[in-house]
Amino acid sequence: MRLSRETVRIGFRSIGCKLSLAIFLMVLLLTGGLAAPIMRIMDSFLLQELIKRGASVSQSAATPAAYSLLANDRLALDNLAAKIAASQPDIGYLAIVSPQGKILAHNRLDATGLPFESAAGEAIAVSAGTQVRKILREAREFYEFSTPILFSEKVVGNIYMGIDAVTLETSRQQARRAIATVAIITTILGVAAILLLSTLITAPVKRLAAGVARLKAGELPTTIHATSGDELGRLTCEFNEMAHTIAGQRSRLEEHARELEESYTSMVRILAASIEARDHYTLGHSTRVANLSVLVGRHLEWDPEVLKDLALSCFLHDLGKIRVPDAILKKPGPLDPEEMQALRRHPEHGADILRLSESLHRHIPTVLHHHEWYNGQGYPAGLRGDEIPLPAAIVSLADTYDALTSCRPYRAGRSREEAVREIHRFRGIQFAPALTDLFIEVLKDYSAESSPMGLEVAV
Repeated sequence: MRLSRETVRIGFRSIGCKLSLAIFLMVLLLTGGLAAPIMRIMDSFLLQELIKRGASVSQSAATPAAYSLLANDRLALDNLAAKIAASQPDIGYLAIVSPQGKILAHNRLDATGLPFESAAGEAIAVSAGTQVRKILREAREFYEFSTPILFSEKVVGNIYMGIDAVTLETSRQQARRAIATVAIITTILGVAAILLLSTLITAPVKRLAAGVARLKAGELPTTIHATSGDELGRLTCEFNEMAHTIAGQRSRLEEHARELEESYTSMVRILAASIEARDHYTLGHSTRVANLSVLVGRHLEWDPEVLKDLALSCFLHDLGKIRVPDAILKKPGPLDPEEMQALRRHPEHGADILRLSESLHRHIPTVLHHHEWYNGQGYPAGLRGDEIPLPAAIVSLADTYDALTSCRPYRAGRSREEAVREIHRFRGIQFAPALTDLFIEVLKDYSAESSPMGLEVAV
């Protein structure tokens, strides 16, 4: 018995045992210390992405819902609720509710007209005016997004949208299982690693730690090469699988974001078409202005994302005309001073409408200032020179050219050459000189019958 105890004592004092214990403790600390924060980071990331997606969908529905409410177009409201609910399978319900609490539209038609019953729940977040709560409705957990429908800063209704909590929980469980599996395997391999020399395991452990750090930092995972076929090599393969599992989840979330972006772009183009449909003489005007403006932006070597924002601003530049009476827009002749003043307020009207949705705020400078003049004689702010945002100055040139070459009830459209001469006549007066020269040069490559250089793909 004495010999056995002595042997044990000597064994614990040996460098091999100390090295084994050090490696074992290091593995425990590494896996335990990293698994928990990765789980927290992943849980928080998935929740925040769900909140962003839900708030974006709810807010994107608020603007068309406001106009449909004001127009008392119940069919449009029903169609809006049904299409949004059908676009994403985890949306359990979407209700458009009056200020008095009555359901005006619902993705389930049998709920229309009933009172909307609020459900108690836990407040999660507030995203750009949208309140997010976790609630229990019809024995199912939902993340409910409540967005006020505003028009001229007045609440005309509310949108309530519920996303099934199972979606988030499923993603969380998958990530946790993958992380837990790697943590357990790492611990088991740590026990086996006590038989190895520290020089053989230091490099692989460092590679794994670096991979975990990159994963925590949000970088795309790269495959870590397994230098051996032992337990540590298998651990590396498991880590690669886990990293690619997380990358796949991120890819699916990005796909949802792309779908939302496509919906957002379609909404903008529908708004532009709705405005132009009031006057068939201007039908297609925004598209032609967008084509020309993007062509100029490409000559300026702007990034694709900037070009896309420029194109969307073009589709929205005349949004304020929705508040201009038809008697002015369709008048077959020159406007009197009072009518001209009413028409000149459309940039401000457009900016006011865009302020209702935070996602559209970036288009306000272009919409508000596309009628400013280089010499400061434009409207509404009387900006001059470089005070005018460059996208607004580009849209101003494209807008003027299309107006000159389009037929109106009281005059025929001018030829390209006549329009170029007229624009050049206002070089340095209405338009910036250098930008005017570039625009005239760009017109040589422009065709009104087709989209230049794949604009449709860019937008």
